Amino acid sequence: MTDHRENAIVYTAVILERADGAVLFMERKDTGFADGLLALPGGLADSGEYMVEACARETKEEVGADVAVTDLHTAYVSQVLSDTGIPVIGWYFHADRWSGTPVNAEPDQCARLAWLDPTDLPPDVEPTDHAAVTAWRAKGPITAWS
Repeated sequence: MTDHRENAIVYTAVILERADGAVLFMERKDTGFADGLLALPGGLADSGEYMVEACARETKEEVGADVAVTDLHTAYVSQVLSDTGIPVIGWYFHADRWSGTPVNAEPDQCARLAWLDPTDLPPDVEPTDHAAVTAWRAKGPITAWS
């Protein structure tokens, strides 16, 4: 069987929205991708894992919050091409319910957490995550390719 992960990078991210409307971001560090930028919690899907399951798992691993898969709703799907032409597919979910208090559960890969106003994102937000939050807020198209 062909391992299609050689052909595409598939990741998931969560737009974790607090009751006041703020969205959780992580400042990436020492990961080799977007270090120094603010990004949504998320990561790569494992082989045989549904995207919604990957999102719940990554949310727990990165920020220590438990999100039920039934509380994750598709907010945005993107496809871009890497510098080497590999498709990079991102599946973004929104959640406004979870248990636990978000913490920096991966300090070796995250410098800090930040709750940001999604209507006024700073320039150091990772561009694809910025596009996802902007589309989610606007209730616009949930897919984009570039």
